[in-house]
Amino acid sequence: MKETETKTQNKMPSKGSRIIKTVLNTIINILIVMVLVTSILIAVLSLTSKANNGVATIFGYSFHTIQTPSMDGGNPDFDGGDYKVGDLVIGKTDGASDRDYQVGDIISYRTASDEGETMLICHRIVDKTEYNGVAVYQTQGDANDTPDQLVPEDYIHNYDITSLCYDADYHGKVLSGWGKPLDFIREPQGFFFAVLLPMIIFFMYEIIRVVLNAMNYKKSKANEEKENAEKEKQEAVDAAVAAALAAKDSDKSSEAPAGITAEQMEQFKQFMEFQKMQNAAKEADTKPTDTED
Repeated sequence: MKETETKTQNKMPSKGSRIIKTVLNTIINILIVMVLVTSILIAVLSLTSKANNGVATIFGYSFHTIQTPSMDGGNPDFDGGDYKVGDLVIGKTDGASDRDYQVGDIISYRTASDEGETMLICHRIVDKTEYNGVAVYQTQGDANDTPDQLVPEDYIHNYDITSLCYDADYHGKVLSGWGKPLDFIREPQGFFFAVLLPMIIFFMYEIIRVVLNAMNYKKSKANEEKENAEKEKQEAVDAAVAAALAAKDSDKSSEAPAGITAEQMEQFKQFMEFQKMQNAAKEADTKPTDTED
């Protein structure tokens, strides 16, 4: 009973360690998948941002970082707005250049800076009119005192608009403070630490895990082959001993069965010597003892 209890106790830690190892591997796999998916999304946003004049888009939505306080506080006459520096505004890009915008809508559009660089502005439409037969829009930041364009020839055209941030049907989404990490990721250093480095670590981990699994499989296979060889060897010795016992009363009792190895032959000889010693002891015990007259 004590021996059985000892064996059971010895098996429990092994089973518990296997459970812990399984749980840890599962957690690690989940974290790896999360990091990989996040890195892929970040990479897509970063690459589309560079390819689309600073507008990060995915699945028909744009991710625009507020760079100035021009929309801080909102407009009491309209809904929406109140975007602060560093906020991430999610706009709708599908059909953005074909919509019929109205006064009060918030849009993102491209414009040229004084240095000739393309800028992305997120402001509210404060006037709508026609110029050369097409609709044009005047915009203004809710916190600004003056509009962005002063004459109709400078108003925004539909083809300048990159995304719709707010209107009567689409209220958009604002993620407070999340624009700064996105801007950081757009930089080479941020892209490396947020995208490339996690992917490198992931692939290195997977390579190490594959190598370790291959080594463990090879070791397990070698142990299995060794156990099978020892088992076959023991079966051959048992068969030789059984054959010797069956033939011990015959004239061939001193001959070894055919088909056994040198090591098995040595074991067989030792067995036969032991049998001779047993037979001699039995004869000594059964021999009559001389008595005095």
